[in-house]
Amino acid sequence: MPKTYDAALRDRVIGAVSNGMSARAAAARYEVGVATAIRWVRRWRETGTHADPPRRQRPFKLDAYADWLANLRASEPELSCQAVVDRLAEEHGERFHETTLWYWLRRNGITHKKRR
Repeated sequence: MPKTYDAALRDRVIGAVSNGMSARAAAARYEVGVATAIRWVRRWRETGTHADPPRRQRPFKLDAYADWLANLRASEPELSCQAVVDRLAEEHGERFHETTLWYWLRRNGITHKKRR
């Protein structure tokens, strides 16, 4: 995912445009893409801010099994991610990769580490 630009740079580009410079000229002066500068100026004119809109997180398919996963972790906390994925396939017929489970656990703030 691309890195966002600094707010100070956005302020300079919008300030230059508000002082009469074209968005294309401001983009060249501050070395940002023309489309980026035009988008910033449009957003500033429409909403009064240059900040990016909040990014939407797509829901995980595993969200539907959150309660089941919580119960499984409570009853058998030592299961590996692969074992959990295998159990999910057996009991619910859903196939997931263990990395998908790992990302879901991380997103929900759940640590999953087996103890030796």
